[in-house]
Amino acid sequence: MPTVKTYCMFCPMQDSFFLAERPRSECAVWGRKSVLSVEFDPDVTRGLCARGNYCQELAVHKDRAFRAKAGEEFPPDAQTANSLLHSLEALSPDSVAILLDGSLTLEETAKAIALAERLGTKFVAPLPSEDMAVAPFKNNISFEKIANATTNLVIGDIFTMSPTITKLIHDASNIGRNNTMVSVDTVRARTGWFAHPELVVPVGRVPLLLDAITAAVGGKPIDELPLAELGISADDFGWAVSAVKSVEGNGNVIFAPGWHFADPFAVAGAAQRLAEIAGFGFAVLPIATNSRGIYRLLAGADCDIAGTYKAIADGKIDGVLALDCDPLEALPGMKIPDVFGMTGQLMTTGYHKATHFIPSKFLFEKTGKILGTEENIIELAEPVEGPGVRAVGEILDYLFGGEAPVFGDIVSRASEVAEVGASPVSGSGAPEGGIIAFGNGNVLHHGDGRYSRRIDFPNLRAKLDIEAVELPKAMAESLGVAEGDAVEVESGFGKARLIVKIAAWLDDGRVLLPMHNPAVRALFDWGKRPALTPIGVKIKKL
Repeated sequence: MPTVKTYCMFCPMQDSFFLAERPRSECAVWGRKSVLSVEFDPDVTRGLCARGNYCQELAVHKDRAFRAKAGEEFPPDAQTANSLLHSLEALSPDSVAILLDGSLTLEETAKAIALAERLGTKFVAPLPSEDMAVAPFKNNISFEKIANATTNLVIGDIFTMSPTITKLIHDASNIGRNNTMVSVDTVRARTGWFAHPELVVPVGRVPLLLDAITAAVGGKPIDELPLAELGISADDFGWAVSAVKSVEGNGNVIFAPGWHFADPFAVAGAAQRLAEIAGFGFAVLPIATNSRGIYRLLAGADCDIAGTYKAIADGKIDGVLALDCDPLEALPGMKIPDVFGMTGQLMTTGYHKATHFIPSKFLFEKTGKILGTEENIIELAEPVEGPGVRAVGEILDYLFGGEAPVFGDIVSRASEVAEVGASPVSGSGAPEGGIIAFGNGNVLHHGDGRYSRRIDFPNLRAKLDIEAVELPKAMAESLGVAEGDAVEVESGFGKARLIVKIAAWLDDGRVLLPMHNPAVRALFDWGKRPALTPIGVKIKKL
């Protein structure tokens, strides 16, 4: 049987995903030399994603943009770039910001930094902003170790946020009956359905729980730990401690924050401490493909990441260059800047508002380097053949007026992690009283949804998935709503009209919001709290 080797270069958390087709009889455990279970059809040329032919659908999407535009005109790329550069240079440096999609390569990030230095601005930041809460952490994990672990302690809804890791954890469960997956979260989610025990604790208490497990693993008696504050039973806690303590380091602590935690940075720190004392592997899984690598280059260049979001929220930015991201959808409600340059692939909201737009390639269509989940540098050497548009790096060369410089030590810069004592972006603290709303991901959605909301997947109830707030049954009954009814969700920052989806397994008083919907993202105070942590909301029937 022929071997099919390809990197999955687009979907979140699959940044260094490597497939090699082998008969299951030869390789029963998923790894770098095995077939991807039953989803892989050896008789069909697949796309690059285990979720389906996602990339191929995007590459030929009906809303794909192929022409540059400046205002209402369609000049060539180079002319558009030159006009944009002159417009940005005419502005005060402290009113210019550069925003980077989390799927940019390391080389493209370095060129963006060089352009920022030329423009005299320190306002450079990635999107989605919530990734920055955990981007400073260094992973210490391997895919093989996850697939062969006796215990995987997972924090957050990993089975929704990361299909790659999901497959590995399922492989681990198939090795033998002594395998355990412990789930830690602040709201019941898909991952918990497969876990034992499922530890659901109040918002803001997860670091306390992880520190308690760490103390117990270190020998502290369970009856001296604050289980009453955590709302979990001594039996479940004891089971979790035993699952970590008894496996002699054959396990992992994996954190996919999503939007479930009041202080993702503190959770990641507590998770790392637990992994160290247990001798486990450790990983944080942000949303976008290369967020951690991009963060390291920006932090090393002393870019003001948090200040960028705040300046945009405060309306102090008059010029924005958005590289492969759409800030109008990721940061809804922001002032549309006087000079608004964008690169991108689809005709999103920003495309219609931009003063300058240059079409670009998806990640799976270009070459370059990204930082892998396993802390390896992934070289994207075999791109899908693109449609004749340019990669962001080539567009930045136009803007720079020649080949933009790239760090000669870019690999070492991306591999180094400076110790960070506090989160680069703020969380919110725990909402008090009322209905607590948590952001929710979707297996078929990428990042903040710029692409997936425009894709029609076969057999996918897209409207319900994209526009629905998930309510527990008791809350739906108290509101007098049924599935499919319209409701208004209101926070202290905005309102969103959504439809109801009943989730009988949710605890009362907690709801899930579709974070790939810009109307939902507008409910969050992303200027002060870019981590987009849980919020208090009111819901009424329309």
